[in-house]
Amino acid sequence: MDIKFVSEIFLTVLSLLLLIVPGYVLAKTKMIGDIAESVLSTIVLFVCSPLVFVTSFQKTAFSTEILWNMLIVAALCLVIHGIMIAFVFLVVRGNDKKKNCLRFTAVFSNCGYMGIPFLQILYGGSGEVLVYVGVVIGVFNILAWTAGVVMVTGDKSNVSLKKALLNPNIIGLLIGVALFVVFQRPIVDLAEEGSFLDGALEKLFKSLSFFGDMVTPLSMSVIGIKLSKISFKKLFTDGNAYLSSALKLVVMSLFAGLAVAFLPVSGYVKNVLFFTLSMPSATMAVLFSVNYDGDAESATVNVLLSTALSVITVPLLYMLYSLVCV
Repeated sequence: MDIKFVSEIFLTVLSLLLLIVPGYVLAKTKMIGDIAESVLSTIVLFVCSPLVFVTSFQKTAFSTEILWNMLIVAALCLVIHGIMIAFVFLVVRGNDKKKNCLRFTAVFSNCGYMGIPFLQILYGGSGEVLVYVGVVIGVFNILAWTAGVVMVTGDKSNVSLKKALLNPNIIGLLIGVALFVVFQRPIVDLAEEGSFLDGALEKLFKSLSFFGDMVTPLSMSVIGIKLSKISFKKLFTDGNAYLSSALKLVVMSLFAGLAVAFLPVSGYVKNVLFFTLSMPSATMAVLFSVNYDGDAESATVNVLLSTALSVITVPLLYMLYSLVCV
């Protein structure tokens, strides 16, 4: 077990949580209005996050190994989510709004708002790592807008495959994959070095990268704004929130670790799957609860408590995972 890497994981999670502070303080002191959360979320969802995937594929040269690994990541992500969904329905009984919310937050990870910045910091923005993260987020969006909606509402009629496939992250991922497969090398390498086109493409890529780099501070600011609206007493005294966090941060992490530990694939593939699925509960739980008349307060508490506890669980579960990973 690499103790240095474990300490880096701990410091990475802690540094992410520190990025929550500005959003929390600004919202708590009324320096920003209630609309700020919606505005920042929209910028991250429709601009920054999709461009992360487009630019990530431009940092990596094409190889059949990476393409094959992408398929492995997608398949494993589907299987792990399927197992976890079945498990939470066995453990969490009842069909009221609170239990529906609990099941969703126990399964779906904050692989976008927290997974992307976590792995960007941990691996220094490695293109290959973010390619695999994009695949996980693609699978996440499809499952969230189908199985996830059913979990929150208990009604299959609310399922929207169109929304799942037209999600900005999916579109960004598809554009990134298309450029990756067609050109098989970064676009900036297509022009003759030193030419006008070469300089123009390089500047364009840097501009797009600036937006991608904004995912980390903006997404964590959104979580900080959400935290400002919840009392700490409510946050740390809700038994359902602790159950949700235990299922999400411990059980889901164990499933993910066991699924990849003995696979003959690269460490990047294993770690991306483990870390993205070990992230706290998805903030999408709040969005779904609001849109589909669910328990939005419970969703917010579940998400924020799991976010706070992840500073402990992610490094500890990685230590356990690393002991059996081969």
